[in-house]
Amino acid sequence: MNRPGLIVGIILLVIGVAVYAYFSTTGHHTIPLGGIGLAVLGALVAAGSAMMKPAGGKVAGQFKCEKCGMTFGSQAALDQHSKDKHGM
Repeated sequence: MNRPGLIVGIILLVIGVAVYAYFSTTGHHTIPLGGIGLAVLGALVAAGSAMMKPAGGKVAGQFKCEKCGMTFGSQAALDQHSKDKHGM
């Protein structure tokens, strides 16, 4: 979950609903539609941020070199790298 994105999305959603509620009672015709659009944008940002993986998460099946930090898809590739680059 991307917490800052989620917070921004919720803020946009609340502002959009507030803009719609305020300007729909004053008789404006186009500004309430902008409030609805802002609320929809906020909902999309919040939903997208809630579904995101955390940054730097380890992917299953990845093998990491302890010396230099490179990642490989198989143990054989890691062993070959260690042999070629680090002499192990």
